[in-house]
Formats: sequence, C-alpha cells, structure tokens
Amino acid sequence: MSANSISTSESLSEKQFVFWTWLIVGAGLALRLTDLGFSYSNDELSALSRVRFDSFRDLVDNGFYVDGHPGGIQVFLFYWVKLFGMSEWAVRLPFALSSGLGIWFSIRVFRLWFGNTAALLTGASVALLAFPLLFSQIARPYGSGLTFSMIMLYYWTRLLFDDKSAAKSAFLYSIFAAACMYNHYFSFLLALIVGITGLFYIKRRNMWLYLGAGFLAALLFSPHIYITLNHLSIGGVGLWLAPPSWSWPALHVLHIFNESLLLFLFVFLIVLAQFFFRKTTAEKNRYRLLALIFFLLPLAVGFFYSRYINPVLQHSVLLFSFPFLPALFFSFSDNFPRKWASILVVSVVLAISVHTIFGFQYFKQQHFGEFRGVAEAIEKWSEEYHDDGIAAAVAVNNPWYLHFYMKNNGEDAIAFSQTDNRGGADLDSLKQILDRCSTPYFIYAWTKPVPPEINDMLLARFPCMSERINFGGLSEAAIYSREHSSACINAWQDTLWVQTKVAGASSADTASIVYPEYYPGFEGHLSDVLPETDSESQLVAIAEVAAGYANSGALLVADFQDENGTSIHWVASKFDLFVQEKVQSRVRLSLPLKEKNLFHKKMKLYVWNPKRNSTGVDKVLLILEKQTHGTHVSGADKD
Repeated sequence: MSANSISTSESLSEKQFVFWTWLIVGAGLALRLTDLGFSYSNDELSALSRVRFDSFRDLVDNGFYVDGHPGGIQVFLFYWVKLFGMSEWAVRLPFALSSGLGIWFSIRVFRLWFGNTAALLTGASVALLAFPLLFSQIARPYGSGLTFSMIMLYYWTRLLFDDKSAAKSAFLYSIFAAACMYNHYFSFLLALIVGITGLFYIKRRNMWLYLGAGFLAALLFSPHIYITLNHLSIGGVGLWLAPPSWSWPALHVLHIFNESLLLFLFVFLIVLAQFFFRKTTAEKNRYRLLALIFFLLPLAVGFFYSRYINPVLQHSVLLFSFPFLPALFFSFSDNFPRKWASILVVSVVLAISVHTIFGFQYFKQQHFGEFRGVAEAIEKWSEEYHDDGIAAAVAVNNPWYLHFYMKNNGEDAIAFSQTDNRGGADLDSLKQILDRCSTPYFIYAWTKPVPPEINDMLLARFPCMSERINFGGLSEAAIYSREHSSACINAWQDTLWVQTKVAGASSADTASIVYPEYYPGFEGHLSDVLPETDSESQLVAIAEVAAGYANSGALLVADFQDENGTSIHWVASKFDLFVQEKVQSRVRLSLPLKEKNLFHKKMKLYVWNPKRNSTGVDKVLLILEKQTHGTHVSGADKD
C-alpha cells in the first residue's frame, strides 16, 4: 500500500479504534435484534405472498417478473422460508444479522477514506440512527443493499487506490456490484455511478482489471435483463406514489437525523468545530468529492425521475447512499487531538442512541400498517358476534395479508364483502353492500388510507361504534352496531344547532317543479356555538332525509373561510352514498376541526342541490359526538 493513497489516522490508537468498532457494531446488532417479532409490513407480506410456489420457474414468472424489484431477495426468500418457515423472527433474522456486517464495512470503508474517528462516527450513524435501523429490521432489500453497497465500496477503494491485491479486489468488487444489481434498482444505480466514477481514477496498469470486473458484474446480471426490461414497462409505485415536492430533498436530510432539528444541529455543530483543526490533503478532498457525488447523484436521479417521468422516490430507496452524508459531515474529525476524539466518539454514540430510543421513541412507534392486530380483532369480533349476525369489509392490498394471521390461514374466517376501497365506484359498491346488509353488526378494517366518507357511511346505518382499535393512525379495525347506547364510543354529547324543513318535499311532486340550488344552513364562527373541546370530541353535520327520496345528486357541504371570505377548506358528503329510498336516511359529514385547525374559522353549512331535484331534507343538525372509550395501539403496545 502506498503511503499517500489510503487515508491513515493517529487521532485514536489502534486499540481504541478496535474497541469502539466492536462496541458500535454490537450496539447496532442489539438494536436490530430487539423486537423482530412485530407484525409484517405490507411490503414484506407482498414478498411472502409471492414465494408460495413449487418451482423456480413459477417463482420467476409469478414472483418477481410481474413485480418492480430485481429478483435477488425474492429468490433468497423462496429458499429461506422453505427451510425455516414464515415466522417474523425466522424471516427477518438474516436481514438483521447481515446489517451488522454492513455497519462493520461502513467503518472499514470510511477508515480508508477519512481515518479512524470519521469512520467510527459514520459507523455510529449507520448503526444507531432510526432510518437505517428500521430498514435493517424488515425482510426487504434495504438493509441487505446497504451491506452489499458498503462491501462493494470497500473493494472498489482497494482496487483503485491500493497497490496490493488488485486482482482479488477486482473480483470481489465485481461480485458485490452484481449483488447490488440483483438487490434493488437504487443499489444498482449506486453501483453504476460508482463504476463510472472509477474510470476517472483507475490507474492505467489496473484498467483491464477494472474493465474486466465491470464486465463480470454485467455478465452475472445478464440473465435478469429481460426481467428488468419488463419492470421498466410497469408503472410500479408510480401508480400510487405522488411526485416529490421541491422541499423533499431537505426533508430527506432531516429524516436521516431522526426527523429531529435538534439532532441535526448537534451534528452541524460538530461540523463547525472541525474547522478549528482543519487540515486536509488532496487525497481526502478527493474522497470528499466522491462522498458528495455518491450521496447527491442517486438523490438527484430519483428526484427528477420522480417529478418528470414516474414517481419512485421514497426515503427507503436512498438508504444505500445515505452513509456518504455523515461521512462527509465527519470527514475532518480525524484532525481532533486524541483526547478530544475519544470524547467526540462517546458524545456522538450516546447522543444518537439516546435520541433514537427515547427522543424518537423508536420502539414505541408504529412504523408500518398493522396486519396481525387487525386480523386478530376481526377474528375476535366474528367469533363473539357470529350467532347474532355480522358482516365485514376491509381495505387491504391483498386479503391474504390478513388471512396469513388468521387461524387456518383464514379458511374459517368471516368472508369480506369488499376487500379494497379507493373511492369513486368503490364507494358506490360499499353503499350497495350496506343497503343490502341486514346483520346487526358490521366490521370495517383498513391497513391503507381509505376515503374519509367510509366512516360516515357506516355510522349513518350502524350509528354505534362499539369498539375501535387504531394502530398509530396507520391501520384500524372497528365494529359497528345498529343499536345506539351509552356503551358506544361515539356517544351523542350535544346538539349545537338545528334547522328544520330545509328542503321539504312538495305534495305536488311533478316534473314541472324546479327546486332551489342552495338551501342555506348554519353560517358563522364555530367558536360562537361550540365550546373548546377535548381531543376525543367530533363535530358532525347531519341532514335527515325523509323516506321516498334517492339519487337526488345533492351534497351536504361545509365551507370553511378566512376573514376575507376566501375558502380555505371545503368538504362535502354526497346524498347518493347515504339515502335509501324506502326508509328515512341520514347524511353524515364529519368535520375535521382538529386536523385542519378550523375551530376559530367561519363556516357555511348548506345543502347544494345542483340538479335542482327534490331532496326530501327535513332537518339539518350540528351535533357533538364524544368518544367515551376506545383503544389506540402503539408500536410498543400491539404485541
């Protein structure tokens, strides 16, 4: 090894460096192995649902040819679950353990680049921040991709800047570059960026080795090319993922640091403090440029591709390039005196670990939609109320994700009358299901965002929410009853305002009658009629519709305005989703006062009748419902 080609450091002794390396790797592994048994996420269940094949050919054709990810992790899971089953611990264990190797190699890479102290501080970031921790605990290609990327970078650095073992480094670089390509398309992107960048730095005598390594990586990936071409034709997450805002990159940086401005400022102060001891070399400046390129370029490619072609950018896909940011921030830290360097390492390790566990409350948060808890609630209620009669509907990407957690894989579970709801025609279908339903109880559960109208549609027909279990706002299960009582969660607390005969039907109901387009209702500041409420109160507008009216096309509207009369929030409920022709009906509209901070705003509540049909509205009310009991389940409580 040449004296100036690879960075060395004297800020920490070798003994100190080894001690802190094993402590950081051990702490990172301990965090990753803590509570691996939480409910599978949607993505994990999607992957597991696509390994249930008897042959490798079926796995390729139906397991990942039709997906948007390379097949490497899917192939691994296919064989792994055959050996060890599908329990959360068994499936996630290899991903958690491999991430420990990723921590170790991140320290090795940045020791070569910036020295001992910078390597340890970067390794602490990889080991202890919530962002890499979360995606190293799940059976998806993120933690594994971070590990493959760091190993690839290590041997790439050796090949380019070390005079020894070039052939060995070239071979291992190509193997792990191919692993990145098979792992995820963003780790593939990083491998491509690294490979192209290396052409500008490779020594002439090693050029053929370098080109050969690249050729070998491409050759290893060549069986997958026809699959990748199909993936490029698939919309993928762009079908549901919105394009990123212009502020997304800044928010991503904050996300890296536990979404904490305080933690980011702590790191930034260390960056500033390094300049008091600022010494640099051309070699370290070269590595700083590489760190900047390897962090920014995947972000820029993902960002502009997502804005202008197809949205694919999520925080998780940038995990592979994330270590370059803390490495860049800490790249001057080896200039600290040895005593100060030890204090710096202790401070960073303690600050990040304490913030992740206690400030960010990592182990108390619900990080993903809950499937096990939702499935258990559905089974419990279906068994409890089966003799009285119960129906159920859910919103889930695949019903198997819930059946997986049910007894006998859901074979004896209650049938779902609807398994997804994305609004539009799905709401019309749910309306027909509810209108035909004759059972006294109805279960509704969701593991993905659903239209807000659904809860009102259910409460209009089943006015008592008997029990609700909410999992951190990411999923929920609730059971509704036709019999209203004091035991209901949504107990009727107070009637704040009533207007009668808003749009009563004429006795001379002929086609020649033209009804008004607008029926005015409440107008004023809600604070004039509504006292300051606690967090469990819900303001609801209700229109009571007489029997014999349906498909009027009318809407119950609440328009919130600022002091200048400009609309700032407009919500409405369609009569056609609520009204049943043969019975008296209620149109409900829950008003999102707390979510939108609308308590002190002016509101206009009215019935809009654009078709000018008879609406049959007898009364419009503003009522206050109070949640008397219920269950909120956090990440720590759900097990």
